[in-house]
Amino acid sequence: MTAAVAGGVLAGANGAGATTGTGRGSTELPSQPPEAAAGWSTARGGPGQTGAVGFRDGFGEDFAFDSLETDWTADAEALPVVDDGTVYLSTEGTVRALDAADGTLEWQCEEIGASGQPTVAYGTVYVGCGDTVTALDAASGAVRWETAVADADDATVGSLTVAFGMGYVFAAGRLTAIDCETGAIEWTRSAVELSTGDPWEEARTVERSLERDVVAADGCVFTIAEQGTIVGLEPLTGEPKLTIGTNYYYLYDLVAMGGRVVVRTESEVVAAYDSETGEREGTWNGGVRRVAVRGDTLVFVTRYELVAIDLESGEKRWSVGKYSHAIGVPVIACDVVLVGFGLQGRQYENCLVAFDIDDGSEQWVRSRSDSAHVGERCVVADRTIYIDDGGVTAIRAVSEDCDEDEDDDEKSEHWHDDDRPENRPTERRDDDQRRQRRDDWSSHFWVRDRAANGDANSDRGRRRVSSWLKLLCRR
Repeated sequence: MTAAVAGGVLAGANGAGATTGTGRGSTELPSQPPEAAAGWSTARGGPGQTGAVGFRDGFGEDFAFDSLETDWTADAEALPVVDDGTVYLSTEGTVRALDAADGTLEWQCEEIGASGQPTVAYGTVYVGCGDTVTALDAASGAVRWETAVADADDATVGSLTVAFGMGYVFAAGRLTAIDCETGAIEWTRSAVELSTGDPWEEARTVERSLERDVVAADGCVFTIAEQGTIVGLEPLTGEPKLTIGTNYYYLYDLVAMGGRVVVRTESEVVAAYDSETGEREGTWNGGVRRVAVRGDTLVFVTRYELVAIDLESGEKRWSVGKYSHAIGVPVIACDVVLVGFGLQGRQYENCLVAFDIDDGSEQWVRSRSDSAHVGERCVVADRTIYIDDGGVTAIRAVSEDCDEDEDDDEKSEHWHDDDRPENRPTERRDDDQRRQRRDDWSSHFWVRDRAANGDANSDRGRRRVSSWLKLLCRR
């Protein structure tokens, strides 16, 4: 269970600062957790915190951006998460659920002290409430369980990362893993031990305290430890699997997906590492502030520019910029990159803009000249853009043709004879292969069997289908 990487070797499987809870009775990871399905289920999209969605939720190369317009607004100042036809947000200590089709209120859970964005998975809404994690039924808002993870005087619990049947959260200087079904604490960890030293010197054992961020991908939970260390942990036990010494001192904004982890450093550099070996794949600098990753594309915002990198070659694809601290947080929505620009964004002043992911060409611009700002962040789910510009606003193609969408859905799951890859022109096959490398198709077309969770969830699933059809057919 040890792994040699740049900067150290794990000292032991149990490590330091670890405690174990009740135990799950199984060490086998779920083969396909529901958070892998489509949607924007947590603060930065999913358990890998990539800030990206694929074909089912985003915008393909043939999408008609001219059809995008405001569909509805809600008087709630918060950035939402979206799952299974419902928009969830927390504001002023209350968690609210809105119908994604029209923004109407489905339920609200008041006075629980909710803070930060909720996370949705397994038919449950998980939210930090002071020193406690609270689980709410996603269909009704009823409280399922509450688990204290920190003393009342400690830092407030933030958004959870949910994967492998567990919820992971930082609080009180330690990482806590909670069973999603029961609320029982399965394990906690505050530090890891590793052996370090130059090859010509005697190795010494050092302890590295865990500091921040938790993401999940590739059967592993990754977090940041002190002195620029990335740690990979066994999801169900918290035992260390991997340490990566980055040669930086402070790390931020950890992302994990598709065999690599990406992190931003105190030197405003973004670095990518192989998530199994710890080998560094590349670094890019220029005052990096925010990142998003999908497949072989890395997008980041510097002090002045929006930059896209091809991770396979390490080369810059394109950049847009010189806007003087005016660029918000990027989101990759299939074939476009969405980003907001502030009041000094020059031709994009106070606008939300979509750029082509391959060449950086402008695809769509939404101006908010009548508002103080367009908001530096957005969320994308079900081909709908959600922004917080003084209230939640849903932007979508409200006049979308239903039959055309149904045809698109069929094409995404079934090849027509004339459209099979082997029957296409070489140039088109190359484009298809390039796009498929950028997407894990299985994660976007996996469908949960809600009926197995009981009649209530089955009824809710039928209601969600109705809402989804209403959403598509609105004119």
